[in-house]
Amino acid sequence: ARLESRSPMTLSRLLRPRRVEIAIVSDVGPDPDDAKALLIAGVLHGLGAVTLRAAIANGGGQARQRARLMRCLLDHVGAKAVPVGVGSEGKPIPAAPHEYAIAGYDAVDDARLRNGADLLDEVLDRSPDRSLRLVLISSLRDAADAIARDPERFRRKVHTVVVMGGLQPAGGADGDAQDRERWVPDTSQNNAFDPAAAEAVYAFCFEQGVRLHVVSRHAVPNLPMQLARSF
Repeated sequence: ARLESRSPMTLSRLLRPRRVEIAIVSDVGPDPDDAKALLIAGVLHGLGAVTLRAAIANGGGQARQRARLMRCLLDHVGAKAVPVGVGSEGKPIPAAPHEYAIAGYDAVDDARLRNGADLLDEVLDRSPDRSLRLVLISSLRDAADAIARDPERFRRKVHTVVVMGGLQPAGGADGDAQDRERWVPDTSQNNAFDPAAAEAVYAFCFEQGVRLHVVSRHAVPNLPMQLARSF
């Protein structure tokens, strides 16, 4: 075979990794972990390390308030062009006083918020095949609904589904061999928000061969409460 010479500029362009494209679904507000994840994604987007296609807020019966908080946080790190959507409402949970106590929250214009389902559909439609990393760090309802609306599109467009959740053998530790080879949602909180949605997303990924990364609560050690109180 004949080797063609290439300039260093051409080679560097060929070897440059493709920017990772992500969309995040989160219930930002009650806990700091979702806010931190969103801020990191916004900063990486600004640095050009990733392309944050969308952020969608859901859950707690306060999806719109959480979307406003998303919008505010992304604005704080300069990611003003990243679209934010209002996702599924979920079961009502009273908001704690601290959840929306951040500068700029009250100034968020609702006209800057999109319908979450429409936004996710648009992101999927516009994504090249096998390119989108869908990061689910809350209820899986919005992803389950996107699958139901167009399962073939989801299978074709999504590169990886990343879930903060958990799986367990279908028959438990004492089940027969066949059950132990089949995985179902465990009792982690994001699964518990909507068990039917969790079952639908996991099952679809397994059956259709969509890459699935699940980070469970067992990935980090339990911190002794005395250590936590000492800070």
